[in-house]
Amino acid sequence: MISKWIILIIIALLIYWGIKNLQRASKQTRKSNNEIEDMVCCAHCGLHIPRNESIVAGKKYFCSIDHQKSHFKSTQ
Repeated sequence: MISKWIILIIIALLIYWGIKNLQRASKQTRKSNNEIEDMVCCAHCGLHIPRNESIVAGKKYFCSIDHQKSHFKSTQ
């Protein structure tokens, strides 16, 4: 009789632990999805793009290699 109660308590604790882990993982996923990414403006065309997708030349950001080349050709 006591062994049945011990098994039920262990099962209940395992279920509780599993639900807590799922909630924690869900909360971490929501945080990472809501992070705001820095946006930069292309020095050639003015398009706003995420900083990690931009091409950096000097202190200027570009949306593509073509715009980087065009920008430096027009300034020389």
